[in-house]
Amino acid sequence: MTEKNVTSDNKQVATKKGTELANPSVFMDDAGSGLENITADDLTIPRLKILQALSPEVNKRDGKYIEGAEAGDIVNTVTGRIYNEPCSWVEVLPVAYRKFYLEWQPRESGGGLVQQHTDAEILSKTTKDRTGADVLANGNYIQTSATHFCIVVDDANSYYQVMIPMAGTQLKKSRNWNSVMATLKVKSSDGRVFTPPTFSHKYKLSTVQESNDRGNWFGWNIELISPITSEEMTIYQAAKEFKQSFKFDDVNTVSSEEAEGTTPF
Repeated sequence: MTEKNVTSDNKQVATKKGTELANPSVFMDDAGSGLENITADDLTIPRLKILQALSPEVNKRDGKYIEGAEAGDIVNTVTGRIYNEPCSWVEVLPVAYRKFYLEWQPRESGGGLVQQHTDAEILSKTTKDRTGADVLANGNYIQTSATHFCIVVDDANSYYQVMIPMAGTQLKKSRNWNSVMATLKVKSSDGRVFTPPTFSHKYKLSTVQESNDRGNWFGWNIELISPITSEEMTIYQAAKEFKQSFKFDDVNTVSSEEAEGTTPF
């Protein structure tokens, strides 16, 4: 999934002088042809993550270093785009929400992601260790990841799809965000009150420094901005299509590079 720009002066399809595009309706009989063997494993949806002091993107000696990146910045993991000063925040439309349960091998055993579970039942097979982590009988850890799938809005005509996993201390942020979305109410022209789709409203995601007795880090700060405007209905439609067409349960929330030899504990 890549950034999409639909501005008129940056057309995605260029035509040669004197030629015409085929009527799209002629493609209907073959809709989806050529994509039969593509699964979620073959697609990459960008993630937005917060850079920390030990993130490779802020280490000048690391191959993943991004020039100008600092702890507290937001990064698009696919494009490498950094959101920092003077714009250290992103505007999003939340589209869908899923919880995943990531099974990690401990560092002393080599580290790395073992598998991604989608059923919360896996937690019933764990016990809490002294740090509060959920540990399986085999010694592996289960990390609960509350994942928000969103449309990032650059302006009324520019947007792209992302996922935003929240785990550990950020689970509370996710719950609060879900509560805000669930309690929003609007009134229709005939006076009926209803809960609007989550992607009818824009939210500002920025970062804030946090700490506890185990250290310091940067976390999410989430603020409701406003309903989308009439000029932004193209983005609303894109969010609606994203929700209807994407199989969120099948997506990999951890990249192959992150899955090898690492663990969040």
